[in-house]
Amino acid sequence: MEASSNSADREWSVSLIQTKMIAPRIPSGCVQRLALLNRLDERRPGSVVVVTAPAGFGKTTLLTGWSEALSEEKHPVAWLSLDGEDDDPQLFVAYLVAALSRVAEDIAWQAQQLLKLDSLTPIRTVISVLLNGIAGCGRCIFLVLDDVDRVTAKPVLAVISRLLRYAPENMHVMLGARAEPALTLGQLRTPEKLMRIGAEDLRFSIDDAQSFFDRAGTVRLERSHIELLNETTEGWVAGLQLASLALGQMRDASRLADNLAGPGSVIDRYLNDTVLAHLPPPMLTFLLHTSILERLSPGVCDAIMGDEDGESGEKLDWLERHNVFIRPLDERQDWFRYHAVLSDALRRRLLRQMPQQIPVLHRRACQWFAAQRLWPEAVRHALAAGDFELATQWAENCAIDMLERGDPYALLGWINKLPPDAVRGRLRLRLAKAWALAFSLQITRASKEIGTIVDEFNRKHHADGGVIDEAMLAEVNVVAALVAGIGDDSERALELGCAVDACGVAVAPWVKHYSQTVQFFGLIYRGRFDQILRIWDLVKDRTEANPEPHHSDLLRDSMYGFAALMHGELAEARRTFEATLRRAERDLGASAAGVAGIAGCVAYICYECNELPKAREMIAGRTNIVLESAPMGALVRHILAAARLLWRDGETGSALAVLEDGRQVALTRQWLRLKLTCDAEAVRFLIEAGNLAQAKRIADELSGSVPALCEGRKGSAIESWTNYCILQARVQMAEGLAAKAVVLLERSLDTVAAMGWRGSEALVSLLLARALEQCGETDRALAILGRALSIGGAIGIVNSFVDEGQPVRALLQRFRRGSGSIVTAEMAYADRLLAAFDARDGSQSVPPRSVRVMTTSSDILSVRELEILNCVALGLSNKEIGRSLKLAPETVKWHLKNIFEKLNVSSRIEAVQSVLGFGVGEGRAAM
Repeated sequence: MEASSNSADREWSVSLIQTKMIAPRIPSGCVQRLALLNRLDERRPGSVVVVTAPAGFGKTTLLTGWSEALSEEKHPVAWLSLDGEDDDPQLFVAYLVAALSRVAEDIAWQAQQLLKLDSLTPIRTVISVLLNGIAGCGRCIFLVLDDVDRVTAKPVLAVISRLLRYAPENMHVMLGARAEPALTLGQLRTPEKLMRIGAEDLRFSIDDAQSFFDRAGTVRLERSHIELLNETTEGWVAGLQLASLALGQMRDASRLADNLAGPGSVIDRYLNDTVLAHLPPPMLTFLLHTSILERLSPGVCDAIMGDEDGESGEKLDWLERHNVFIRPLDERQDWFRYHAVLSDALRRRLLRQMPQQIPVLHRRACQWFAAQRLWPEAVRHALAAGDFELATQWAENCAIDMLERGDPYALLGWINKLPPDAVRGRLRLRLAKAWALAFSLQITRASKEIGTIVDEFNRKHHADGGVIDEAMLAEVNVVAALVAGIGDDSERALELGCAVDACGVAVAPWVKHYSQTVQFFGLIYRGRFDQILRIWDLVKDRTEANPEPHHSDLLRDSMYGFAALMHGELAEARRTFEATLRRAERDLGASAAGVAGIAGCVAYICYECNELPKAREMIAGRTNIVLESAPMGALVRHILAAARLLWRDGETGSALAVLEDGRQVALTRQWLRLKLTCDAEAVRFLIEAGNLAQAKRIADELSGSVPALCEGRKGSAIESWTNYCILQARVQMAEGLAAKAVVLLERSLDTVAAMGWRGSEALVSLLLARALEQCGETDRALAILGRALSIGGAIGIVNSFVDEGQPVRALLQRFRRGSGSIVTAEMAYADRLLAAFDARDGSQSVPPRSVRVMTTSSDILSVRELEILNCVALGLSNKEIGRSLKLAPETVKWHLKNIFEKLNVSSRIEAVQSVLGFGVGEGRAAM
């Protein structure tokens, strides 16, 4: 049995079909195409070979022969036969990684860990890790993708194109296809390494045909007869095989050639006249009935035939011994498949002769595959049988397992294959879909799905006379709370999360963890850290004792870390994040999405505590993963840490590019809080760089919409409004309008103080002190500065003060002089900050790097693309690039997409670093 599961007691699992990853065995008597094999050998290193020909020309046999020859030379050769089921990027990459792991486990184990333990890690990251493993293995690796034309989904084709384009020199890829695959082969970085072999190359020569008939041994033929048959079949290998079988009965090559050249459906007529017409009736029935299968074993064939005596194994053996277009798929000959020419013809004949029998056969097949827990094939045959209810039931049971393992993309792929009407009637499956959409940050779709579920749940409740499924209601509330939380509606998230506790019904542990997470989130924006502590005290001991944490544990513990951070408990937040990071790295691997998000939070705290090397270490190489997959809290901290580190290094343009990457994510996911965080930081950088006009433009654009959305609102809108007020106050101070800034900052100070957000209270106090000093109110300024110092010293922050630059340094020096000889905690802290100012100034002896005009990538990028990338390096947003180059914003987006593809990057900062080499250790994955 080929199914596998994470634990022996799991009833449901989605397994990979092992025989898809095994090269078919070469038939006995096969003619070796030595000339073609020699051509293939000439293409190393780093070659891509595409073998394209209709069914029956021997493309798979050629690829199999080459694979065997390479294996005999001790080269690792991975094989993957593709089909329509692989039109899902997550499933395709799972097969790809597994196929490479079978032949060289060391090159793929990191990628395999990511897929197994953290499916939220972006596919491009998994591919990067995989290719890095291949590049570093020190030997040649070969990969065969057969029937690659059977995958047509754009996301899968994009993965394959990326694989081909960025394959390292020691990786060689062979593609087999019946028709030209829909891949961007013309965009390979080294097109001279692309070799094509087509039908004309595969056609048998007279000598090949002579060898074939000599090996077949059916009858002895004169050379002229072989020439006649080869000409009639046009060197088509399958046609010659059919002729060989027919000669066993007809023994007249000339007459056979005339028959083969006659009118009619060529393939069906060939098979009917030369194979099927001469089979015993029971064998023909066996072929017709089992033709519905993609792969055959004695067990599934017995089930389809209703054969309790188990004679299918003998029939398969007979077919192989008589060369009836069947090929074993593994060494033990447990699995077989029919040649595509035969299976296609059989299925057409089955549809003509007994269409009513087809659903019955598929139903028998699906029951057998289900009994073996081979769920992808079970569901496929259930759908083919028209048994949508059964297929949906099986998918629903699989959904629970996939949710518990945190595997949303595979689950959504399964659900998308089911008929919408079948899904619509199953609340449990639709609830699983809502979970999956939430986990994958598809907020709009998740909100819509959970909304319709709630409506239907209420209708069902009323229809049942008031009877409530309390457990189902609790889970509905949790997933609705999670969706609200991801959408940044903290009040709704808290209300629904608390409702789960109030109902008192037992839910699965991982569901309970998500309920606690959303409660933490909501309570942060109620300023109720005391309530968060009470919940945390109940769960932390169990968290520390759990040897196998679930994704829900990591998210909940990270949310507690955010709560401690917002409350100003930096030491507690750091302990929590670092402990969570160690567990995540141990269980998920260093490249996992969950690890990257937590590492950004550690980096944020390290930066604030002036541990810059440690912060850089935490950030390095993780920005793209975080941009694609992190929830908002982790994304905010990562972006701020990355941008501030770049800014400290004098790379203002790169810092602004990071913030623009974050802003684009915010616009896509409709995260206003993230956008205002990026805008507020960008305004600080722009003012520091002397670009007040651009900073004021950002402030003016926001003033038209943000007050109506945030002012006076509760929940997470308070943080958005605070960021907005800080942004506006900075611009006002830069314009000499400090009195207006004082009004804004005083109101914000009261708000954040009431919330208990001590870090925010320290920053707003510091800015207020600056504004008061600018207004000439020095005594009030020093008093407010004392408040900032009291809070800052208690929680241990450094760079929130140092990053404010010379105005704050001057205030600190004045504060220190005015304190006399009395030693206080505030004085000691002021001395520490002044020392940090001195250290920063000493480390900035090297002038900031100026952005140079990019010309070195002219062989990759067009002139217009270079212009746009230069604008990106200056930190300009899409709108600003459009204004500068007189382009529409959508045109800018289109150019950026092309730039990212050409440079093999996925963000602005990565594009800038790729060309200019700027960064904070952000080495992109070698591809």
